Amino acid sequence: MIRIRHLAAALVACAPLVHAADAPTAQAMLARADAYRSTAADTQTNIQITNEVGGQSGDATRYLVYTRGNGDTLALTRSGENDGQKYLATTRGHWFYVPNTRSAVRINGMQRLQGEVVISDITRTHWADSYHASAAPGATTIAGKPATELDLTATDPDNVYPTIKLWITPDTDVPVRAQFFLASGLLFRSADFSAPVDANGRKVIRKITYRNEIEKQRASVVDILDGQPRKIPSGWFNPDTLADGQ
Repeated sequence: MIRIRHLAAALVACAPLVHAADAPTAQAMLARADAYRSTAADTQTNIQITNEVGGQSGDATRYLVYTRGNGDTLALTRSGENDGQKYLATTRGHWFYVPNTRSAVRINGMQRLQGEVVISDITRTHWADSYHASAAPGATTIAGKPATELDLTATDPDNVYPTIKLWITPDTDVPVRAQFFLASGLLFRSADFSAPVDANGRKVIRKITYRNEIEKQRASVVDILDGQPRKIPSGWFNPDTLADGQ
């Protein structure tokens, strides 16, 4: 009888350990959250960015974005006065090319693409590859709904933001809101993610609203108009070839 009681106590003591082992790690949760905004396959995507001031919509610009499975990204401006400009991001850095110039110029990922959207918002969407995630203790809510907070710390010195706070839905890990902090600890920008929709057999986020947390009347809305798999030549992601046609 004593032996049975000891066995039962041991099973009870081990139960939380088994449950903890089955629970996803914060890094795995971040990778799943990334999957709603990016894919591991080569992709061609059309996006539109609309600036807002005081809730009033202003200029809108379209971009054609080519993304490789490894995260390399090439964005081409497809409307407006900057039509033809190109933005490239690889593991080696960011570059900017203006039509009819001799070569691309190296830039910082913090440079604005348009309005409140910086280049790295479009070119660096695989956060799990360059941030370490830890789950904040306790429960929280966003817009009145339960959410899990992930605290992200940059592991790549080229990351624009040293720290990011990301809130995701429990169980499904859908991104809900993000806050972006500068090295000083200042909250610089935030992003709200729309609910995912079905597209090409997977759940994807089609709309992200970036808000300036210093000049709070300013915001920019990124609409992902479409996206489809496409095999993309690796030569396109070389700053020395940006003068060539894509």
